[in-house]
Amino acid sequence: MTSPCLPVAVAFAAALCLLVGCASPSTTLPSGPATSSASLASDAECPDVTRLRSAQLYGTWELELIATGQRGQLTLRQHPEFSESLRGEFRYGTQRSIASGDVEAGEFNLDESLDGKSLYAFWSGQLTPAKCGAEIRGTWQTLPRDGKPSVESPFVLRREGW
Repeated sequence: MTSPCLPVAVAFAAALCLLVGCASPSTTLPSGPATSSASLASDAECPDVTRLRSAQLYGTWELELIATGQRGQLTLRQHPEFSESLRGEFRYGTQRSIASGDVEAGEFNLDESLDGKSLYAFWSGQLTPAKCGAEIRGTWQTLPRDGKPSVESPFVLRREGW
């Protein structure tokens, strides 16, 4: 004679097996010294950086001009005349300047102006997919002027607090 609890126990065991079967090795977190909050972000959690729009870059970014050793900040917001473009301010070294540009398909391009009228430098880079768009790497290049050659440096922009 079978116990009346047997069907309930079988159903419970079957449900437990289904739950345990869902816990595959691919759902475990990485371990070891390389584990960080950034490395825990999977591709599924990061946005596709080629689809990020200007509005998703608004805010303050820490900047580093690697070749010149300069550090500072870039603040980005919506361009007042072009809603899909960026406007902002650079602050690095003794430099205070205006930024205007765009992001399209993961490519980041800004023009830098000291006076709001003439071009001083170009910032051309790529959003870093592994950093979920919170980092931009590229090249900063000034225009030659007053007999001085162009200056070029790799740059890194990191979203403040990342």
